[in-house]
Formats: sequence, structure tokens, C-alpha cells
Amino acid sequence: MVVLGALLLGLGWGEEAVFAALGSLWRPGGGAPAAVSGLAGHGWPVALSYRLLYAALNVALLHVLLRGRATKVAVVGYAAGYAASVGLLWLGQRAGWPVAAVTGHRVLDMLSSPLPAMLAYPLAALSRPRLAGPAS
Repeated sequence: MVVLGALLLGLGWGEEAVFAALGSLWRPGGGAPAAVSGLAGHGWPVALSYRLLYAALNVALLHVLLRGRATKVAVVGYAAGYAASVGLLWLGQRAGWPVAAVTGHRVLDMLSSPLPAMLAYPLAALSRPRLAGPAS
């Protein structure tokens, strides 16, 4: 549990070093990343890898903290959040709605932080597991 928390903090604090390491994995020859707006020059593969790594660590931390309860809910929640943010980004770029694109970026930024795990853990820990009642 402590290791997962330390990894999450390390991803946040050493973001540029993580981006550089992921960039060297995706571009072993050291070539320039594809210019994509809104990704701060890192390119799609690097940005996607970073966000998926962060989500996987958050889900793993929730899995450990909740002793396996609600892991599927966490995975579905992250998938829905990423789908919504990508949909907003796509809508903002295709329809010319900058508010949708900015909102999509904000949702992506929020999902790539420890905030979802910090909010989900107390809610899941306080909820009582449902007991199976008699079949009727």
C-alpha cells in the first residue's frame, strides 16, 4: 500500500522525468514527437501511457485499500471518465467548441491525479456491502 502511494506521488512530482522516460521508450531513436495540440509536445503515445499508468496505480491502490471490494466499479469508473473526456475533446475539436475541449482536458487532468482515489476510498469504505436476501 505504501509502495503504491509512493509511486503515485512520484508520478506527480517527477512528471517531466516520467514523460522523458516514456518518450525514450516510444521513440528509441530520439526523434521529435508528433505535434499534437494540447499534449505539451509529448505526443499521443507518451500522454496516453502516462494517463493509463496513473489510472492503473489508482485502481491498484483502491483494490488494496478496499481488499478487493469495488475494483470492477473503479475500473468502469475510470473507463467512463476517460471515454467522457475523449468524447469532449473530440467534440471540442470537431465542432469548434473550445469549452468542451477545455473541459475534456480538465477531466483528463483530474483522472491523472490521486484525487479520484482520495474521494472514492472514503465513499466505498463507508458503504456497507449488500447482503443477499432470500430469493423471492
